Amino acid sequence: MIIKKVLFVCLLLCATLSRAQEVGFYGHRIFLELDGQGQFPLLQNIFGERKGYVSKKGALNSSYNLLDLSYRGSLNIAITERVGFGIEFSQRFYQVNLQSVDEITRNFKDSIGTMITEYHDAKVEYLPIRETVFMPRIMVALNDSRVPCGFASEIGVGYSLIQLPNKNLDIELLNPLTPDQTEQVKEKLLDSRSEEFRGLVFMYGFRMNYPITKRILFHVGFRYQYALQFGKKKFRRMDESEYWFSGREIWSKVNLRRQLGIFSLGTGLTFTF
Repeated sequence: MIIKKVLFVCLLLCATLSRAQEVGFYGHRIFLELDGQGQFPLLQNIFGERKGYVSKKGALNSSYNLLDLSYRGSLNIAITERVGFGIEFSQRFYQVNLQSVDEITRNFKDSIGTMITEYHDAKVEYLPIRETVFMPRIMVALNDSRVPCGFASEIGVGYSLIQLPNKNLDIELLNPLTPDQTEQVKEKLLDSRSEEFRGLVFMYGFRMNYPITKRILFHVGFRYQYALQFGKKKFRRMDESEYWFSGREIWSKVNLRRQLGIFSLGTGLTFTF
């Protein structure tokens, strides 16, 4: 009787250990994900902004905001068969249209405190944005899947650093008064204090992971995200800035662009270790 109990305990312990070794894909609990993501800014084009301008061969051509691109890498660990945890790094590249009409305006006080108002009929190139995100995330396997293989949902909260990699935008004055007026406007086009913004990204998504080999998987997924941006009050308003686009204006345009960039699709490879 005692022997049977000992054998039963040994069998149970072996089964438990065997089950524990199966956590992950073929027992590989660490996995690295590399992928690219794309997003068509449909909501932005419908509700957020009108057609803007892209610079081609020295000329500004009217164009919709067509595609946002990003790349992503994450290091993850399978905690249980169904739950994984990881740290993600990503960079997203997109554009913002600063204009609501083909006109630029500024209000500022001169050296003696007099309010000066200026405006020009003008076209301004899209403002490029580079957003870097650091995000801890949790992945939960659904149905009969096992992390990182099969169907899963993911959730994460990321810290965003939003930068303006190129502030030297092309502009076209429709009725310049002097030959050098375009260059004078470009020197004061964007508020110099609006170098970068910071915020959060809340993400929820679904993905499918397909095995290719015992160590490599192909994945494709869909993400929904909500963006929050900090520090609006620290940037100057139009009447506080001598620039054609004040820091507060740029902040608001970027914030709206981020909030309307809700959905994205991504695909890539998962490497297990």
